[in-house]
Amino acid sequence: MRDAEVSGVSIVGAGSFNPAILHPLWLAEKKLIPENIAEHAVSQQQTQGTVVTPELAVFVADWLAVQVTQQQAVFSTVDEARQHELRDFVRGLFTLLPETPVDGLGINADSHFRAESQDAWHAFGDMFIPKDFWEPLFESDGWRSRSDGKGHVGMRTMTVETSRNDDYLPGYVRIELAPSVRLVPNGVYVGINAHFQLSKPNERRETAMTAARVLQEQWEDTRTQETRLIAQILEVI
Repeated sequence: MRDAEVSGVSIVGAGSFNPAILHPLWLAEKKLIPENIAEHAVSQQQTQGTVVTPELAVFVADWLAVQVTQQQAVFSTVDEARQHELRDFVRGLFTLLPETPVDGLGINADSHFRAESQDAWHAFGDMFIPKDFWEPLFESDGWRSRSDGKGHVGMRTMTVETSRNDDYLPGYVRIELAPSVRLVPNGVYVGINAHFQLSKPNERRETAMTAARVLQEQWEDTRTQETRLIAQILEVI
């Protein structure tokens, strides 16, 4: 497998948000993004468009993409070199809105790789979903063989999850493998969601201030873990 041709990082908050406040010009006023980037985000020349309503805020400001509903806030970049700027932006925003309820926090990595051949692409899926059970179900002549001639069944989407052994900050790491919709043909998608559960049942809801602290404390270890996991997954080819 080659290096990732497309990759990105996102930070996701689950809670109760006010999308209407998250206007690019407000972010610039609070020194979270430069004024010229905010002005470009709301200009007529911005092809992605800017929407800011009580129910939804969606815009792109240079390297930063924002999508916020009343239940979820997603901040992302497709430029991994900006990952620390993304972290600092979200931490700064949460600090400005300290009483906003935030129940969960995700630090996510998305990568798209291209296999060297279609045979290698099929072999990648076969490694993670062995066909011993599935192939006998499709042995009749009514099913088309794969292009590599190794059976009829191939992997579409696989998700695994493991829970964090931490009573103070519970959560999970979820890994998804699938054919890439960004790289065709022979593309492989690896998505990793590191989730931290902030609010606990029957207790007071946690806030953006807690989320800012957890983001700062967990960022480096989480990003290192995600990089390691992706490397180990790709070693099979």
